[in-house]
Amino acid sequence: MEFVDFGPYKMVGKEIRTKIENVNPIFPSKFPTIPSLWKQCFSDGTFDTLANMTEYCPDETPNGYEGYMRDFNQEDGTFTYVAGFLMKTKIPVLDGFTAYDIPTCSLAIAWIEGEEHDIYPNAHQLTVEAIHQNGYKVDWENYFSCEVYTDQRFGIPQKRGQKVLILDYYMPVKQK
Repeated sequence: MEFVDFGPYKMVGKEIRTKIENVNPIFPSKFPTIPSLWKQCFSDGTFDTLANMTEYCPDETPNGYEGYMRDFNQEDGTFTYVAGFLMKTKIPVLDGFTAYDIPTCSLAIAWIEGEEHDIYPNAHQLTVEAIHQNGYKVDWENYFSCEVYTDQRFGIPQKRGQKVLILDYYMPVKQK
């Protein structure tokens, strides 16, 4: 785990309001799914459009894709999920895209290693535990979490057929 100064950035991409549910083919979810959003973004050119806006791609962020989560609702378990890129704050937001400002913050960067089906359900809790073990606490006032799919640790190994991958996981923190 690493703790760094981060931001400001803008998270830009396509969003859904969703809920983590067990997939049941007999009773499908009424919420759009995260995998369906990723599939849409790859097929409709979302990522290509953002990648071609090179003047707004920050040099200091990792090369890869981001899945950004925010606005968790305790009552119904829903949250906003954005598939896209962390971009410079001055980026113009194109029609059909959404954007959220990420202010300057202290950031925990965790590296969650495992098989893909194990990474997703455990990344958040493992990151929170590591934050506390390192003398920090989650900054709930500026809360978001972000899956970062770097080419080096996730994309290239996945394309090579490797089963064990590393997902970077971001969360804002404060000193205890």
